[in-house]
Amino acid sequence: MQKNRRWQRRERPRGISSYNLDQWTSFRAILEAMGAMDAAELQRLRETARPYLRFREELDLFHKRHVDGHCTTACFEKGISACCGFESIFTFFGDQVITVLFSDEEDMDSLLSPLTMPNTTGKCVYAGPAGCLWKVRPISCAMFFCDDVKKNILQNTEGIEGEWKEMQKREKEFTWPDRQVLFDDLEKCFMACNVDSPFMYFHKSPGLLRIKKQGRRNHGGKEAFPEEAISTSTAK
Repeated sequence: MQKNRRWQRRERPRGISSYNLDQWTSFRAILEAMGAMDAAELQRLRETARPYLRFREELDLFHKRHVDGHCTTACFEKGISACCGFESIFTFFGDQVITVLFSDEEDMDSLLSPLTMPNTTGKCVYAGPAGCLWKVRPISCAMFFCDDVKKNILQNTEGIEGEWKEMQKREKEFTWPDRQVLFDDLEKCFMACNVDSPFMYFHKSPGLLRIKKQGRRNHGGKEAFPEEAISTSTAK
């Protein structure tokens, strides 16, 4: 992601939903923070996210092998997708950071432009004509399967259910904060750069904070989540 000055200069959009505004504001804060980082700092963040991207590549292969064909014909082509049929989707702050890190300006234009106008589609604001506009889809979307897929594919095909449970286990290595995890670390990094976002759930969600507290207990009271997990020279 090159330093995107054009999006940093954009004025706060008006007449849009609170969801669109929160998403736009959070993305803009990330872009501004990254605009203050040098190339080495940005590369360090990308390298930190590489194991997660490898997991996402394997998850994408799972989708392609087992469910994409069904989803395309049963839902996407008919415009009745249960996955993308909600106006608002759940996103972590880490989702946003990762997709910005690996996007170029054209990617970001496509992603952020729909947020600046009212969503009258009745579906996810990020659902474009060719599919999702995110470079790296939010993990909640990538891990979501409708009841039809769960019943007819995941639970009714030999070997697939076990493979899916392994994917669920691996997802927790990045998002379940009973240990040091990437999504928590990314929030810490940007908080140190004076960034705030309503999507920083690892520092704002009572449920996730309880999991982190229990994680410390499981480590004998030791700090399992070091503040210096990801650092940049811009963090003060």
